[in-house]
Amino acid sequence: MKKTNFIFVALLFSMFIGLISFNTPKVSEIQKWEMPEVQFPKDNPYSIESIELGGALFSERLFSQDTSISCQSCHMTHMALTDQVKLGEGIFGRKVTRNTPTLNNIGLHPYLMRDGKFLTLEDQVLGPLKDHREFNLDKDELLKRLKSVSYLDKMSQKAYGSDLTIEIIQKAIANFERILVSKDTPFDAYMNGDINAISISAQNGYTLFKSDRLNCVKCHSGFDFTDYSFQNNGTYKNYIDLGRALVTKNNKDIGKFKVPTLRNLNLTFPYMHDGSFQSLEKVILHYERGGKDSKTKSTYVRGFELTDNERKDLLQFLSSLTEYRYLQMDE
Repeated sequence: MKKTNFIFVALLFSMFIGLISFNTPKVSEIQKWEMPEVQFPKDNPYSIESIELGGALFSERLFSQDTSISCQSCHMTHMALTDQVKLGEGIFGRKVTRNTPTLNNIGLHPYLMRDGKFLTLEDQVLGPLKDHREFNLDKDELLKRLKSVSYLDKMSQKAYGSDLTIEIIQKAIANFERILVSKDTPFDAYMNGDINAISISAQNGYTLFKSDRLNCVKCHSGFDFTDYSFQNNGTYKNYIDLGRALVTKNNKDIGKFKVPTLRNLNLTFPYMHDGSFQSLEKVILHYERGGKDSKTKSTYVRGFELTDNERKDLLQFLSSLTEYRYLQMDE
């Protein structure tokens, strides 16, 4: 295996495999605060070998037509599996149309992509190959290229009992992505009973976050801080990107995108489906104002008022959702 690929896989594997006040959390909250188990399909069960193969493929630039990028190029570990740019860059420097979402806890998602066009991680793997901005590569050509890398067939034999195929490529990358979990933030420690894990300001921010006044939890609920629904949050009055409507062909879904996780939010900027907001401060201000008056805007986005201190508290809470292991990593 190439040295760079081996280092990447080893680093990711060691990071993720072990993870499969006045406002003290309620006992009921503590009891239920744990990550749901990531499910592996019956025809693609968990194995270390499949994950190692998936990690090697994830960082392989042969997937792209001009061999300039890999999956890892847009989902970088030290950036919480994003790229921290407004719009990602594909082959020949072509800009893609949406902001890169994090892959944290992607194994929990019932829909993939911001518009939910894929239902399984295995199916999603082929998406970038078909996009002329991203990889733009025929499946047969991809397989031919990967067959030239001798160690990949050997890894495939260990993982799946046969030489590399397109189906094995899909399965291996999907299994690798299933171990990319986030569940070790200061807020998680707080919810598991360590009341000193986050500041009083962050605790106050969490109370605000749950309050009827802000009602953030209507969409950003549960362990992953998302209900995985599709909502129009009023980023625009008229949307160039039709969002969920591209999948459903229903005009009522224009401008709706999958509610994102809030985990590692400090590292996954810029925000919104097109990276239109560079900072969390701007995101909060957007929701304070109630968003733009779009025809399909969610009724949950209704606006509210915050004092300066409340705004700081809310930011402190959102910051407590950051995993420090990312902050300690180099590029």
